[in-house]
Amino acid sequence: MSLAKQVILFVIDGLCPDALPQTPTPALDSLIAQGAHTRQAQSVMPSVTLPCHASMFCAVPPERHGVTDNVWTPSQPPVPSIIEIAHQAGLGTAAFYTWEPLRDLAPPGALNVAYLYRLEENTGEQDLKIAAAAAEIIATHNLGFVFVYLAAPDTIGHLHGWMSPPYLEAVSLADKAIGLVLKSLRSDTACLVLADHGGHGMEHGTDLPEDLTIPWIVSGPGIRRGHEIRSAVGITDTAPTIAHLLGLPAPSEWNGRVVEEALML
Repeated sequence: MSLAKQVILFVIDGLCPDALPQTPTPALDSLIAQGAHTRQAQSVMPSVTLPCHASMFCAVPPERHGVTDNVWTPSQPPVPSIIEIAHQAGLGTAAFYTWEPLRDLAPPGALNVAYLYRLEENTGEQDLKIAAAAAEIIATHNLGFVFVYLAAPDTIGHLHGWMSPPYLEAVSLADKAIGLVLKSLRSDTACLVLADHGGHGMEHGTDLPEDLTIPWIVSGPGIRRGHEIRSAVGITDTAPTIAHLLGLPAPSEWNGRVVEEALML
């Protein structure tokens, strides 16, 4: 039995947990207050965008899915992603993103809506445009799983440094983008927000805690309210938790687990 009829997965590229108390994030604050969260979730090595997303969507570490840099390498044997699982169950699926390599998270034909807004540079305003497009389509289409990717904090982190004033402004704009989408959602929608990785200085990709530690927030039907998760959470736990919320069976290939502590008893 599903707990939610729809799940929206927001991924804020390069979001460090330490940024949240240092800049206005009313949308994330609301999701935290209404749901369960941890600021100590762990990503995977290498802490780079595509490997981290592959682990997030396929619930296995890089040594299993085989994506070890920002060039997609099909896993052998294949590991199904949460997009594929939702599609096979007959749910509408959608992805909104600005970085084209993320297209490989879904096998051909598994997305009902694929919205790529390719950019030379993401300053944060583009994240708002992606969010506006997502909000409009979510409100007018029957979608069970939606992925919304917000890139600016990573882009600005590389240009100006993680935790710099421009970086914190980009985090605030990503929060504003999430707020635009939240306005279009039904009461039977669950939301997850997390990062693929953090960062330090003007880079990431290492095993430093600043690179590997990420926020992980879930809110919606069947989720505990105002709860700080104390148990260990990994990025590979994201897809199993989404599948559980949607009432879908987890593939045997997945290593991640459902974050049961976030659920109402």
